[in-house]
Amino acid sequence: MGEEATKTIQTRLHIASGERSWLHDARLASREIFNDTIRLKRQGYTRTEIQREVDRDDFLRNNKCAVVGKALHTWGSYQSLLDWWREQNDPDGDKPTPPSTDKSGAYPLVMAHTEGYRLTVDDDTNRVQFRISPQPYKKVNGHLRGEPAAMDELRDALTSDEVDVGQAELLYRDGVYYLHVTVTREFDVPDPDTSDTLVGVDINERNVALTALDRETMRTKGTLVLDYGRVKQERQRYHTITTRCQEHGKTSIHRKLGDKEEQFTEWVLHRLSSAVVEFAEQFLNPLIVFEDMEGIREEMQYGTYMNRRLHKLPFHKFETFVSYKATWREIPTDTVDAYYNSKTCSCCGERGSRQGRRFHCTNTECNVVQDHADRNASVNIAWRETAKLDGKDTNYRTHKTQPQVRLVRLSGSGRVSRPTSSRSLAEQGVLAHS
Repeated sequence: MGEEATKTIQTRLHIASGERSWLHDARLASREIFNDTIRLKRQGYTRTEIQREVDRDDFLRNNKCAVVGKALHTWGSYQSLLDWWREQNDPDGDKPTPPSTDKSGAYPLVMAHTEGYRLTVDDDTNRVQFRISPQPYKKVNGHLRGEPAAMDELRDALTSDEVDVGQAELLYRDGVYYLHVTVTREFDVPDPDTSDTLVGVDINERNVALTALDRETMRTKGTLVLDYGRVKQERQRYHTITTRCQEHGKTSIHRKLGDKEEQFTEWVLHRLSSAVVEFAEQFLNPLIVFEDMEGIREEMQYGTYMNRRLHKLPFHKFETFVSYKATWREIPTDTVDAYYNSKTCSCCGERGSRQGRRFHCTNTECNVVQDHADRNASVNIAWRETAKLDGKDTNYRTHKTQPQVRLVRLSGSGRVSRPTSSRSLAEQGVLAHS
């Protein structure tokens, strides 16, 4: 069945003609439009009224509409988070902060293809040429640079009738201008019922545990546990700092730290989600299976401290990242019941006990011990998908023997040292089951 997926391709600008100052001025104007959009939205203005109010002669109208759209999307995300916060039985002091309306720095210039910017492939040099219109009657031209694989994808998108080139964002970092281009295409994703390998994904507070089961034999093809505890640590650190800032009225610092926390979290999630897809791609006709987390948060009430820790974990965002990257590789995804996956023995189906990271089955006839309880949960997720697809009864369980777990951590942060690649992460955890 056809499914659409959107991907962002990151490139660098090599400017051949036009003034760099035009790009800088346009990004400053974008910030002003963003601030005005949020301010007017808080006053109850509609999108049409906002676009009329923020119109200006030194900014392309198409670019203005794109920036307004991005600002309204930011406002919508804040409203969703605020609604969730209000629904909590005992909301703590982490009330969501509305988007700022007083920042003075530059903001990404958002542009629509063929209107605010245009990309073409030069037949002689095979370079991707760009033309950006930061202001009316002013053009900046040149060509794009980037990773070879990314540039090949962009050339294919520009020359194919089956791929749509969408909006792009112009950013500036460390003296270099970057253009992030979105491309959308339709993929023929197989039906889950045609899969031969089921990859169970258990997401919890510290780890992402993966197990690939053969659908026919229920034997384990591979297992992998990804540690992302650094996200938990950074979130706790930022929470402590921002709480103190709020107590002293330092709201501007609070917003800046919030942006850094979100950027760090997304950096980790993108690499971990890529590792999950790389892991699944190594097996025959894989299907990635998640727990259905809908409604589970409302039922987890452990007090203010634990609620903040558990409810703010980026489960949904991680699943979204994995799903769209899997769609891009034409790998289907599905969900199963989430209840008691970590407490149920993957061999006999009885409730067991968890001691730290180890799982022990209390059934004397089974007595299975798993070296990692989260991996046990991922096996249960894959098993439940098998039962769901094949209509098997609850006695259809997995084998007792499982490969030894390897815990893999993400290293480096790009600016400090070379980060661990998603493929190397995935390959470290593939253990063939003899």
